[in-house]
Amino acid sequence: MGGYVDKDFITEYQCHIVLSVLMLALTIPMIIIHTTVALISLRYLVIPRSVGLPIAIYESTYYVLLLTYLLINHYSIALLGLTVLFLVIHVGGTYLYMRGALSYLSRNRSNLRRYGYYEIAELMFIIVVIGLLVH
Repeated sequence: MGGYVDKDFITEYQCHIVLSVLMLALTIPMIIIHTTVALISLRYLVIPRSVGLPIAIYESTYYVLLLTYLLINHYSIALLGLTVLFLVIHVGGTYLYMRGALSYLSRNRSNLRRYGYYEIAELMFIIVVIGLLVH
């Protein structure tokens, strides 16, 4: 009995660690992106479309992977709900951004300021996610 090792447990645990490290690595660029975009938006500036489109696609992909990670690891319904909300916002936003339907938002200074505040709120959510990933 003393020498028995449950191989399924080790495999499941190793899988959890690998996924956690992967999600942590994918979250670091999210911190950089949201900090930068928040600062830019609060200064009434915009990022070029050539940079914004790949970022939008990355963020949508990130939220798909985050939701998958949270579901696999049985996180709380509140965290799942917020993740689904951000996923819907980002997938829908990416679609609209690709079609050029969001360009009107950057023409109004108050919209840019509001977008900066939204980016800060999302940044706080991402910081919470990092806390969960490293615990």
